[in-house]
Amino acid sequence: MIKGMHMRAKHFFSRLSAFLKRTYAKNIYLYVRKQKVTTMLLGPLYKRSSGFIEIHLTYRCNLKCFNCDVSCRQAPSDEDMRLGQVQKFIQESIDNNVCWERIRLMGGEPTLHPQLYEVLNVLLDYKKKYSHTTEVVILTNGFGKTVQDILKNLPEGVEVNNTAKQYPHQDFRRFNMAPVDSVLYQWADYTNGCSVISDCGIGLTPFGYYPCNIAGGIDRVFGFDKGRKKLPLRQDMMVDQLKTFCRLCGHFRPPKLTNKEKMSSIWKKAYKKYKFVQPILTPY
Repeated sequence: MIKGMHMRAKHFFSRLSAFLKRTYAKNIYLYVRKQKVTTMLLGPLYKRSSGFIEIHLTYRCNLKCFNCDVSCRQAPSDEDMRLGQVQKFIQESIDNNVCWERIRLMGGEPTLHPQLYEVLNVLLDYKKKYSHTTEVVILTNGFGKTVQDILKNLPEGVEVNNTAKQYPHQDFRRFNMAPVDSVLYQWADYTNGCSVISDCGIGLTPFGYYPCNIAGGIDRVFGFDKGRKKLPLRQDMMVDQLKTFCRLCGHFRPPKLTNKEKMSSIWKKAYKKYKFVQPILTPY
C-alpha cells in the first residue's frame, strides 16, 4: 500500500514538474518574441480580430472584482453605452458590409444596463435581417438575484456566458502591473499586443473603437481619447492604439494569476488622479 502511494505521488509530481517546465518555457518564449529585435524579424505576434467585437455596454458592476481589467473596482463609474450608439454601430456594420462572427456584450455587468432589452433587440434584428450566422453573446458574472432575474427573461437568440462568480476575490491576471514600469520591458515592441486582440476581438466603448475592450477601459482612466469614432476597416491594425495601451496593460506580460490587488506605480498615480479629476473623452 505504501509503495502504491509512493508511486502515485511520484507520478503526480512528475506531471506537475513537466507542466511547470512547459509553462515557464512558454513565458520565456512570449517575453523574447515580444522584443523589438524579434518583432522586426518575425512581425507582430498577434493581430486584431476582424470577425469578433465586444461592446462595452456599461461600467456599472455589482461585484467589482480585484484586478478588474476595465477598472470597475479601481475607478468605479456608471457610464453606459447609449442605445443610439449601438444603433450607429449596426448601421456602420451594414454600410461596410460587415457580418460579425460574434458580438459579445460586456461590462462591468452588462445586465445592469438600463436599456439592455432594447440593445438586444437591435442586435437580434441585425442578425435576423442581415447577418444570420452572427452569435449574440452576453458575458455575465451571474451574481445576485437582480442579475439572475434579468438572465431568465432574455429574448430567444441570445447566448449566455455565465462566469458564476460569487465574491470579488477571484483569480485574475495582474492587469494593473504595467510593463512600462518594469525595466524588463524597456525593449518591448507593443505592436505585438496579446491574445486578447485576436481571441476576444476589437472593443467598442462609449468613446469609440479600440483593438480590445480592455484598451477602452484604460483610456477611460488615463484620458488619451484615442477611440476611433468610425468602424475600423480590415486593413487598420490599430497599431497606434497598441503602442499606447499595451505598455500599460498587464495582459501584455506572461500570465500570472492572483486574487490580491497588485498595482505598479503608473496605475497608482492614474487612479489617484481619477478620484479627483475624471478625464473627459469624446463620445463615439
